[in-house]
Amino acid sequence: MYKIIVAAVLVFAIAVNADAQKKKDETPQPPPQLPMDELTHKITYEEVVDVPGKSADELYKKMMAWFRTYYKNPGEVIRENDSIKRSVTGKPRFRISNPPDKEGTRSDGGLVQYTITMAAKDGRFKYTLTDFNWKGNSYYACEKWYDTALPSHTGAMDEYLRQTDNYAKTTIADFKNSIINDKPGKNKDDW
Repeated sequence: MYKIIVAAVLVFAIAVNADAQKKKDETPQPPPQLPMDELTHKITYEEVVDVPGKSADELYKKMMAWFRTYYKNPGEVIRENDSIKRSVTGKPRFRISNPPDKEGTRSDGGLVQYTITMAAKDGRFKYTLTDFNWKGNSYYACEKWYDTALPSHTGAMDEYLRQTDNYAKTTIADFKNSIINDKPGKNKDDW
């Protein structure tokens, strides 16, 4: 009888602990604070990166190679390409997903379009990612995801901010690695 009571208490303790852990995991986390431009109040990732010994022409060629390999359809992404000013502007998109449902399945949350601008000068380059817009029937500025007072605000928008931040940071890391470490672009014809 004693063993049955001890076993029942252990099963109960494990169940309570598992339930507490599950509730702890489900506690909503605050949305990440994405970098905001002080003047425009738009989400903006921007940096000037020093690359000593590299000419502006060399950096510009690397930027173009990166655009051609990173995006599936660079012809659609690139909107301005100025070889004189050594700058490139693109408007790519990426897909976001809704938070997982009770079964853990994620559904499509839509597309986010943004503007990426890169420019090169001797010994340095600058990148800017800004104008993040959620594409739907009309553009919806992603900065509105922070406004919990809006009737259209949902808890999923915190997850959208996390995905946007992760995407931007991954894109920046890939670009910087490609330029700084002399990582050659992948030639689509070289198989």
